[in-house]
Amino acid sequence: MVQIRKMNKADIKTVSNFISDLNNIEESHIGYCGKEKREIAYSLTEDLSDIKYNESFVVAVEDDRLIGVLGFDADLDDHCAEIWGPFIKENKWDIVLSMWNEMIKLLPIEINSISMFPNKKNLGVLKLADTLNFKEVSEQTILTFHQDCLSELKEVPIIELSQEYYLDMKQLHEQAFPDTYYDGQQIIERLNQNRKVFMIKDNENLIGYIYVEAEPEFGEASIEFFAVNEFKRGKGIGRQLLSVALKWIFTFETIDSVTLCVNSKNTNAIRLYKQVGFKRMHDLCFFTKNLEINSLV
Repeated sequence: MVQIRKMNKADIKTVSNFISDLNNIEESHIGYCGKEKREIAYSLTEDLSDIKYNESFVVAVEDDRLIGVLGFDADLDDHCAEIWGPFIKENKWDIVLSMWNEMIKLLPIEINSISMFPNKKNLGVLKLADTLNFKEVSEQTILTFHQDCLSELKEVPIIELSQEYYLDMKQLHEQAFPDTYYDGQQIIERLNQNRKVFMIKDNENLIGYIYVEAEPEFGEASIEFFAVNEFKRGKGIGRQLLSVALKWIFTFETIDSVTLCVNSKNTNAIRLYKQVGFKRMHDLCFFTKNLEINSLV
């Protein structure tokens, strides 16, 4: 008999291993979640700050064996939540709606939209998104760059964003990414020794920036945003910014690769990343659903 219950502290290791095993397979891959066991455990226990894992995740257990995990990462300020999963053993997908219904009971009333980010080969979650009337917003491509290609990058001066250019960076960011998960001010507030914005100037004017996050304890890093002034595009500035970011990332000895996500329709950006040395890794679909009374299931 299958038992579906809230996740607890004793489940952390088992759940982290379970998600890691499935998220390394394209047919069960979810873009929001990591692939390394320790990183997943850390995310569950430390990154889920608004709603803790024991109030946002459910597990399915059969004969004392874990067969399913489903949860959400809530952002109460933005009234939204990212769905982790569902991660379910291949021959146990008949439990998916039961798991979904139990998870939905945990959603705070402040949440008015939820999103899913499955791999395009994750047919189980794609079918679930259709069943639950999620709306497909976009298709995204994940690319990766390995340290082995570092020697092929050109030498470019590394200039960190300074306070006098905060306003210029925020304006460029808002122009390039008007509706995204971090606005310019939020990026600035996040800056620390492992989160950097680098910039390129022309006659003391900021003409491009790139925002990068490193997690050296997990051997991971990501390029979150970068943009170039529209009047300066086509002059190799994008490649320079990427080179700066990558050279900084690989100053961390524990990091041997970096990933980034780009809209699959942005063929110019994908071409640029490939020219620098990135390789295509995954293709994913981004779904959202606005929550109304009786619309959760």
